[in-house]
Amino acid sequence: MYCSNDYKSMSLQTVRNVVLLFSNPSWSGGHSVPSTILRNITALSSQIAYSEDLLGNITTLSTTSVSTENGVVQGLLYVPDLDDNDPCQNLSAKYIPQNATRQVNLPTTNYNLIALAPWINADCTKSFLASARQDPLRGMLVYLPDGDNSQPPDEDDGAWDLGDGGAWKTQNHYPVYAIPSTSGTEMMRQLSLYSGDLSQVPFSSQIISTYSPNPADYVRVWTELTVVTISTTLPLWAFILIILGVIVVVIGSTSLLMHFVQNRRRAALRRRVMRGEVNLEALGIKRLIVPLDHVQTFTLFTYNYDPPIPASPTSPTSPSSPTIPQGKGRRSSEVSQAAANEKNEPAINYQPACLICGEDFESRKTIIRELPCGHIYHPECIDEFLSQLSSLCPSCKSSMLPPGYCPKITNSMVRREFGTRRLRSRGGMIHIDVERGRQRLSSWSSSMKKHICRVSSPNPVEAVDLQEQPRVDRSSTVGMTRERMRDLIVPVDETNSDDGRPQWKRTALKVFPGFR
Repeated sequence: MYCSNDYKSMSLQTVRNVVLLFSNPSWSGGHSVPSTILRNITALSSQIAYSEDLLGNITTLSTTSVSTENGVVQGLLYVPDLDDNDPCQNLSAKYIPQNATRQVNLPTTNYNLIALAPWINADCTKSFLASARQDPLRGMLVYLPDGDNSQPPDEDDGAWDLGDGGAWKTQNHYPVYAIPSTSGTEMMRQLSLYSGDLSQVPFSSQIISTYSPNPADYVRVWTELTVVTISTTLPLWAFILIILGVIVVVIGSTSLLMHFVQNRRRAALRRRVMRGEVNLEALGIKRLIVPLDHVQTFTLFTYNYDPPIPASPTSPTSPSSPTIPQGKGRRSSEVSQAAANEKNEPAINYQPACLICGEDFESRKTIIRELPCGHIYHPECIDEFLSQLSSLCPSCKSSMLPPGYCPKITNSMVRREFGTRRLRSRGGMIHIDVERGRQRLSSWSSSMKKHICRVSSPNPVEAVDLQEQPRVDRSSTVGMTRERMRDLIVPVDETNSDDGRPQWKRTALKVFPGFR
């Protein structure tokens, strides 16, 4: 019976040949009675029948297959017929005995068949393959007629090339296997012995005396091919493993990509902080302090400021008396004050008191420290403020950190700085002022500084009154000074932005740092 292709690949492991006794079909009442297997002569008496077991040394050339039961493909062994005018008839005569079993020599029923043919050349092989496609074939055995007993070449070897790029392997409804040359030659010889009637097969007299068969019965070679069937459809567990593998690869790739992007963003923010383009503390991202030894490198000098003396009035007829500036200083701020006096305008850099403690500076007596931004303070006030509380100037919020300094940058800093820039680009309340070549964030403290700078210079009487006021013992105002220090620092929220999140969200942020 011919079975349809179930599209499974089959690798041949063993070949077993035995001799069977078949009944000859008979006519009964106008109907043909099918031939049946009467005896397995080899199993009953191996001494009077041919048998062969071929283990290994087999090469699978094509895996197009038919359904199998228990991994066994079986059928009557025969040689496919060629057309009478086929040139291979003469070429194959050297390797195929004239009386070898053909389809005409088989029982006239639809038994499954196993074909055997020598691999002479491409044209002859194509002819044998095409002839076998017309029969109810379960498999085909081929061999190179070179007398070699070793395993045939691999399926990709040029010996099996038919000039069609391997298309022949998919054109057949049966698998093709290559066996050693010596085994193929012996099987072909046995086919020539078991092709006639009972009187012509080997040990015919013993078979007749033992089994008393009908003279018209058949004795033929039966071949069993033991194969390992590999389904082309993957099992469910394989699909599950593949899906899990794809998920792991996607998650891993996404995580690595996000970590790479975040690393690039941290590096970019670090460079901008080191160049002074970003002030982390002014943005409320990170509280920083300045090393005391760096603070002490800022200039110390004696405060020197003389209030301007108004010019005496002149008569309309007398020439104007030149105005001589009274203020002489040792810093550019004082020169600006003198120039402002000449124009009768308030000095924009006038700083009469320490913003931290609120105590007035005394001209030619108070020692002050000038920051790189130009603002001045008592050394004890500003040293404590910068080294313990904040790295920003209390007045203008410029950074006093050493050039090139940058704290450890985290993903949270990157996200918050990015949000600040996005808000700024949309025209939010945060904006940038430029003063003395520094970029800083405008805040309430810088607005206070502008307000202080617009205060008019005190007149001489007011100056005298200020100088005549009794000095306040600074030691008694330490507590108040530290309160003012805390009021002058920029509020910074240094709490972890991941606090309060569920554990699974914090874990997800570690794996995917780009998510919020």
